[in-house]
Amino acid sequence: MNSVNYPWTEASLSDAIAFDFNVGDPELLASEASAHRLGDLFIAEDRSTDEQNNSSRSRVLRMVASALQLHQRLDLPKTPYSAMMEFGDRRTAIGSDWKGCGAVLDELGRRSPNPVISARLLDLAWLVERSRVDAGRAAVLAYVRVADGMLTRELRHRDYDSDHRPISEVKSALRRGLQICELLRLRENDSDFMALKTFCLASADQFQSEGDSQGLLAMMNLALDYELDLPERCAPRMEVAARGFTSGTDPHSVCDALVGAGRAWRRAQDTANYERCMLEASCRMAEHGRALGGNLSGSHFVQQAIDLLRGLSSSDAKASKRELRIELIRLQSAAEDEFGTFEYSFDLSELVKAVKDRTQGLSIEEALFLLAAIHRPRPTSVIEEEAMEGMRKHPLGSLFGVQQHDSDGHVRFRSPGTDMRNIDPAALEHAIARQEGIYRETVVRGRIAVVVYQLASEHSVTLDEVFPLCRESPFVPPDLTETFSKGILAFLHGDMTSAMFILTPLLEASLVYVLKGHDVDVVRHDEDSGTQEDMSITQLYKNHRGELEAIFSASVVDDIERVFLARSGPGLRHAIAHGTTSDGQAYSGDSIYACWLMWHLCLVPLFKERLEARGSGSEADATD
Repeated sequence: MNSVNYPWTEASLSDAIAFDFNVGDPELLASEASAHRLGDLFIAEDRSTDEQNNSSRSRVLRMVASALQLHQRLDLPKTPYSAMMEFGDRRTAIGSDWKGCGAVLDELGRRSPNPVISARLLDLAWLVERSRVDAGRAAVLAYVRVADGMLTRELRHRDYDSDHRPISEVKSALRRGLQICELLRLRENDSDFMALKTFCLASADQFQSEGDSQGLLAMMNLALDYELDLPERCAPRMEVAARGFTSGTDPHSVCDALVGAGRAWRRAQDTANYERCMLEASCRMAEHGRALGGNLSGSHFVQQAIDLLRGLSSSDAKASKRELRIELIRLQSAAEDEFGTFEYSFDLSELVKAVKDRTQGLSIEEALFLLAAIHRPRPTSVIEEEAMEGMRKHPLGSLFGVQQHDSDGHVRFRSPGTDMRNIDPAALEHAIARQEGIYRETVVRGRIAVVVYQLASEHSVTLDEVFPLCRESPFVPPDLTETFSKGILAFLHGDMTSAMFILTPLLEASLVYVLKGHDVDVVRHDEDSGTQEDMSITQLYKNHRGELEAIFSASVVDDIERVFLARSGPGLRHAIAHGTTSDGQAYSGDSIYACWLMWHLCLVPLFKERLEARGSGSEADATD
């Protein structure tokens, strides 16, 4: 057994042998495809169990529930299970917690009535005890049954419409099975690997015959990534998938299919077809930008179209790049007149009073938009007035000078004593920083954390939900979309250390990207060395503050400065960039607020589109 006494690792082998899977509604238990929802069933059963926390049954229920509600990270195949939420020094379960519990997990996994439960428990049994190769093999076959069940609708994922096949979930199950095969080094002559390979290729055939481009593309990506088929066979089928997407489909789906086909052609060493696919993908992306009819949104997609042509050497590609760059300059020049601000107006007073109740029952997308709108930076004039009012009410607190020290005792900010007749700017800055620190803590604990916690308790948020929103945002540089999405996902799951170290450096990249989109010259010329490079964030604030305020509003620009840059405040950018932060600082109210502010800036440009798509005339409906 595990040497650490986690409540979800207390079940013994005898407990597992004696356990029966008579949990809740038998039909629901056998047909649910969502591991998170299944975990809810076991939690509800545990709460209704007599002698809770002491009985053999309760110990097993806690073990299975925690295993099912792990956060799955398929980008980390060797350690794919992390905590769903972290709360400072507390957290939910992670995969390695069950070291020494392999026999218990194996026993429960083989007897489960639902292949989703079997796959998760057998996967964990093999992960924590690699000698249990049979458990790993059984997990591979269980993942095949999960994928098959979702395609035949014998398993129903409650987070999707009943008529909708959850292709992304099918792909995730098969990808995890293939990862296990790769780690176990199962090759072509192995029956378990062949069963998985045969299922993937047969599913691709079925999707192609049905005209399901999303499913065909998913299977072909797996085939290419894990060498289930020759790349020269995968590429044409990816092009078929691209042609099959309807005109109203997200243009990124078409481009993803064409880029995937190009990747396959390149692996097959067919340069001509590789460049043809990439050129077509670029054309599709540029056409979508033009169809939007807006200059800023158009420039966002034209820039992505140019990025797709990087490294191509054909004459057609070079000509297209020249034309797109000319078009980009024209769009950027006109963007400021059309869309000069990310500002919006919301009356959230009702929402703030009952944040938890308001969040309950929302879909994942609605909750993510609500999180972005739950607060907005306040005007600096209001903050200054409040600070001066505080100084008037407590004059003794302003009479004495103040020094702020870093962790090594060095003075990082100094303000002299002052009085109300002649307020020193540094003293006012200190008063604002102190007041805003308290205010941010209130916002985080009373609003942001409530929505994040409620979102995690009702949904299993994955990259599939966050990535599309980041990809559509003009705030996110296209070549950093995945990194930005992973930073936001870490924030939503409470992994604040990862979130802070990913998102903080990206703030500078996003500001530079948005300024370039508004035709602002952000290049710094070093005459001594004859070199050029983008300005740093401090240089942007010094040289282009007016442009930043025109785009984001003065309130947002000032809030960014107070949180990330000002020495009187938390100074998060300096702390992250120079390694002067501490392990616990990432979980402070300032850090959580900083990550929320990045999500706020990401989604603000999408609110108008969302309102128009919903046909709503009220801004307050943006979070409904």
